[in-house]
Amino acid sequence: MSLWDFLNIGKTSPKEEIASLPQKLAQYLPNVDEETRVKIAAISGLLACVANADFKVTQSEIEDIKSSLKQWCKLSDEQIQTVTEVTLKEVSSLASLDVHQYTGALDKVLNDEERVGILEALFHLAASDGEVSIDEAEFIRHVGHGLRLDHHEYVAARATVLTHLKMLKKD
Repeated sequence: MSLWDFLNIGKTSPKEEIASLPQKLAQYLPNVDEETRVKIAAISGLLACVANADFKVTQSEIEDIKSSLKQWCKLSDEQIQTVTEVTLKEVSSLASLDVHQYTGALDKVLNDEERVGILEALFHLAASDGEVSIDEAEFIRHVGHGLRLDHHEYVAARATVLTHLKMLKKD
């Protein structure tokens, strides 16, 4: 047995695992159609990625994820709790992420204003622990590209949390 087999590396690609998130959510959201589940998985996945960008997820970030899911996905409190737990577990278990798995799904179902709103929600989440790290801002920049947003839309979304940007703070 090779080390790769022992560590279960190479068995499934990150894309395959991410793509399985809507199926994993299906057991908890049986009355939600597949297109809506994909949207929920994409939004919750992006939120979880931002929360996990610094490899620590705070309680304030968890609460912000729940708030964003309530706004964007119109789920019950129980469903929000479950989606948050499942998604955070999935995202934290992946070593690398292909942001386009998430953004491609959202690009198909959201209009321009909603896509900008997603960026704003991601920046708000990133700032919920008191500062937006460079890693978080960079991840959100990649999300903006994946959502086919212009740079000025990214800058406008980032401006909503300007005082929390670590890259602009003086130590």
